[in-house]
Amino acid sequence: MAPQIIAKAPSRWPAWPRWKHRPQACSATLPAIRGASIVSVRYVQLLVLLAMAATREASAQGPARPAAEPAAAREQARLCERLDLARGAAACRQALALGIGPQRRGPIRERLARHLAALEDWDALAEHFRESVAFEPQNADAWQRLGLTLLFALHQPAEAVSALEEAVRLAPGDASAHAGLAQAFSVSGQLREALAAFEEALRLDPAVLDARPAARAALAAARRGSSWP
Repeated sequence: MAPQIIAKAPSRWPAWPRWKHRPQACSATLPAIRGASIVSVRYVQLLVLLAMAATREASAQGPARPAAEPAAAREQARLCERLDLARGAAACRQALALGIGPQRRGPIRERLARHLAALEDWDALAEHFRESVAFEPQNADAWQRLGLTLLFALHQPAEAVSALEEAVRLAPGDASAHAGLAQAFSVSGQLREALAAFEEALRLDPAVLDARPAARAALAAARRGSSWP
């Protein structure tokens, strides 16, 4: 039997939706992916990095405060949080369209992103993050999430580089942003830039690559003078 790659989310990460139609995944773990292929490692890393960025973004927003909002929007927000996959995503969109209160828009948008990731609807997820950076252009985590989705899910390294460069510009002390940019440079064949970004990430946080096998592989390839993967 092929080995399984299972990435368990620490308790400080937000729970991902239950994927009832997939027995290999649940709200407490990221997908169990069979085989040790580059594709599976990159897929797991995408979900892990999105969860990490989401945690930082939610922490920055602070606790939500009650606000007057339509009853229909409240009901759709409740369904957004309770339902999974396509039904959950539809409810999230309805809650936003019906005018959910401003203090709840962030959490509802985050829940929608999780539903889209669970559905593996990467085009919709990228568009969702594009809306996020258009709405909050100074949000470094939103730029990072867009860049990671473009890089790992849609395989658009040039666009990913642009998004991750903006994330680094807005948060120059964020080692994760530098590591993501380094991987995008590596995929693009910009090895000198990749090495420089990796070095800066490790300078900021020597442990930043410890839980990122794909990033470590990209760094090793760049040091050999090869692009990755």
